[in-house]
Amino acid sequence: MKRMVQRTVATLLAVLLVVSLVPPRIHADAGAGMKQAARLEAGKAVTFTTGVEPVNTYWFKLERNGPSDMTHMQIVMEATKLAHISVYPSADMGAKDETFYPYRASASKEDGKATINLPYAWEGPYYVKVEYMPMEMPDMYPPEESFSLEEGEESEEPPSEPDLSEFASEIELVYNPVKLPVKYEQQGGDMCAVETIFMSANDKKTMLELIRHVQTGVLNQSEQGRELAALYYRASPYIVKAVTFDKAKRQAAYQDLMTLKPLLTALVDRKQHTVSAKEATAINRMHALVNQSVPEGLKADIASVAGLAGMDELAGTPITDVFDRIGITVNVSDAPRYIVKYKTSPSQSIGKMNALRDVSAERLSIGASGDHFALVDVEAASAKTQASAQTMLESDPNVEYIEPIEKYSAFMADPTYSYQWSVNSRSILKPFADAGIGLDKYEALKLNARSVKVAVLDTGVDHRLLDLKGKVDVKNGKNFVDPNGEGDAIDDHGHGTHVAGVIAAAQNNGTSMRGMMPNVSILPVKVLDSWGYGETDQIALGIKYAVDAGAKVINMSLGGSESRTIGYMLKYAHDRGVIIVAATGNDGQSLVSYPASSKYTISVGATNTFGLVSDYSNFGINVDVVAPGSKVASLVPDGNVVYMDGTSMATPHVAAAVALLVSQHPRMTVEGVRSILRRSAEPLAFTGGDAPRDPRMYDGMQQVLDELKTPLLPYYDVVSGYGKVNVYRAESMLQIAPKPGRVFDNAPVFTVAAKPGTVVNVYNGTKRIGWGTARNGSVTMSLTPQKPGTVLRVTYTNGSLFTGERVTVAKGLRPNAPSVTAPRANAKQVTGKAQAGMTVVVRDAQNRVIGKSKVTLAGTYTAKTRALKKGERLSVHVEDVTKKVSKITTVIVK
Repeated sequence: MKRMVQRTVATLLAVLLVVSLVPPRIHADAGAGMKQAARLEAGKAVTFTTGVEPVNTYWFKLERNGPSDMTHMQIVMEATKLAHISVYPSADMGAKDETFYPYRASASKEDGKATINLPYAWEGPYYVKVEYMPMEMPDMYPPEESFSLEEGEESEEPPSEPDLSEFASEIELVYNPVKLPVKYEQQGGDMCAVETIFMSANDKKTMLELIRHVQTGVLNQSEQGRELAALYYRASPYIVKAVTFDKAKRQAAYQDLMTLKPLLTALVDRKQHTVSAKEATAINRMHALVNQSVPEGLKADIASVAGLAGMDELAGTPITDVFDRIGITVNVSDAPRYIVKYKTSPSQSIGKMNALRDVSAERLSIGASGDHFALVDVEAASAKTQASAQTMLESDPNVEYIEPIEKYSAFMADPTYSYQWSVNSRSILKPFADAGIGLDKYEALKLNARSVKVAVLDTGVDHRLLDLKGKVDVKNGKNFVDPNGEGDAIDDHGHGTHVAGVIAAAQNNGTSMRGMMPNVSILPVKVLDSWGYGETDQIALGIKYAVDAGAKVINMSLGGSESRTIGYMLKYAHDRGVIIVAATGNDGQSLVSYPASSKYTISVGATNTFGLVSDYSNFGINVDVVAPGSKVASLVPDGNVVYMDGTSMATPHVAAAVALLVSQHPRMTVEGVRSILRRSAEPLAFTGGDAPRDPRMYDGMQQVLDELKTPLLPYYDVVSGYGKVNVYRAESMLQIAPKPGRVFDNAPVFTVAAKPGTVVNVYNGTKRIGWGTARNGSVTMSLTPQKPGTVLRVTYTNGSLFTGERVTVAKGLRPNAPSVTAPRANAKQVTGKAQAGMTVVVRDAQNRVIGKSKVTLAGTYTAKTRALKKGERLSVHVEDVTKKVSKITTVIVK
């Protein structure tokens, strides 16, 4: 009993000593201390001495003080002994120890300070956790004999208090608001042990990507997985410290990770993999390294995971079973899978497939009513059974087509508005004039926009960001990457959130950036995984779901090979008036990716700040339009605004432009939208420079053009399509509603129907060759004669509206014969009607010219003649500017 009392006293003394070293309102705890978190004030440093328990945790809180021109909170921690800091965007994420890898760091006297830049991208409050685990634990209790008292002895002086200060860490913590420039997304980070192990190896990037995708694609998909990922990051600083200055340990860890590379790759690719004896040895050796490197406060957690995983019996175990032991489900999809379209009800056919051993066949809910699709999975079947299944499908007369599953991939006064050159003509990136999408002029029209639902078929969307608050239809979001279509559509890659930000980020809220569409509902449909890849059935189901869920516009910043099943769903959307905008691809090749190459989509290539088509943008005869896609600033899930390049970034600019048009003109059809975008697009065909033509035309493209049965329009450019989308010009065209007539080389007259008051100008290059103002809904003007095939530029201006399009001069046919009003004797003129812009010639019976007249724009003429005689026969014909003549009209003078 006396020993128990003495131990209790010693423990209390230690606790009191620790508490006395900690400033008021700062408490160490086991993870529930957010409720007592001390508030950090900007610019005011907090210093304290940690405790020396196995785990010492301290919580702090940062408040968001309304809109600001600052973009980030820069949090700096200094520590005398290795301490760990994590910053959480919300209380919910803090409670789960869930945050993004840039927001975890460590500091020590040897390694220097830790700096974390957390963006003002969430509503707040934000939480900071400082965690310290001593590498050496103090001996809290003196040897037992020093506590013992013999019977009858009087108590001596109590044992002296142990000096714990040498085991504690001195911490200084401070934060300041800062404004940081937009940059491309940074990979890696100080907290990743793998980065240190591979710090000079060529395999560093590949291994880091594998580790990131294991975290996002496997671990982050479950609560147990997220806890394991958090444990990895807590252990990383200590492993880093262990291997940084020990070459032998670092080389051994490098070899072990390279041994495990096939296992990690299979895990990320969702392929089945059985742990080999060599891999089991590598895992156990790395486990030993971790166990030797971490403090006592982490060893129990690591031992718990190791015990569940069964470290002594890994060899010969499927990796799915290993993860299953620790409560994490890994879904694999190894063997061929097929989408089958049946002509009639497939009940009997599906029954036969399911009768085969280890073969699964189930109906797919895609297509219209009366369509019959099925997904046939032979993953678990033997090679012989797989072959039998394929033979049965191919010989089934009820099968319309069989298509193997293919993979598709993603193509990658707000504080950062000044970096958004695509929507801000005064951006600090100084884009060329009119290089953007025309949003500033569109918004100057001050139109009231109806809400439009835009589906983003991508890697998901992180709706937790403040700039996307209230903009994402979270309730109806769908995750088709999950085999059962379950779970939310949260983004575990970043691509989908970046796309959604371009379309929908809140405007003028003093946070991050701004999107194009103020009144929009983003429907997140997750069809791509954490690597940015998706499969045929996932994408087909995603299209149908988006259409049935009421989306008016679908953004598809993804692509791959052609698919009949996806094509069927594209038609399903087209037939229901849903506009699909798709990316052409980033290979810089003369082959537009699918589904952008489909006639049911609007295909989009990418441009840069120079107003030129980006080098990587795929091109060809299937390109509709181009839009800003290089150095596009938008959101990613960790709250930062970063640059990304690609046709993936160009596509949401066009999807947002389409949504803006639909919000004003809800009855627009898919082909109506396509026509307006093409007509109003700004020409971007390559001219000038050292090269006489765009170098991309030498990529076999000319041969393709030469073999076309139907020639392309003279102003169509295979690199930029019909030109760059400009939402202001498109909206202006819809309001002005111009309907240009045809222009012929033999009749230099141009007629346009347009909104009254519209000023029309016609140019050949920069030279104006005709002009006029629409009265009573139309205008007809004379033009300088032009050669056939000449492309003319026509502009329309009406108040604050401006737009333009191109027309091609056609080769005219022989003029029509004129109509003639029979003249009376002694009259000195001949009148009638003929084609405007031509010349009427009057001849007498001896074929002598007795009068000529230009036909007016109204189509009438008055030819002055000598005094005409009664009964005289006159011949009248029309002559065009190319000297072609009409048939003769004969008239007798009355």
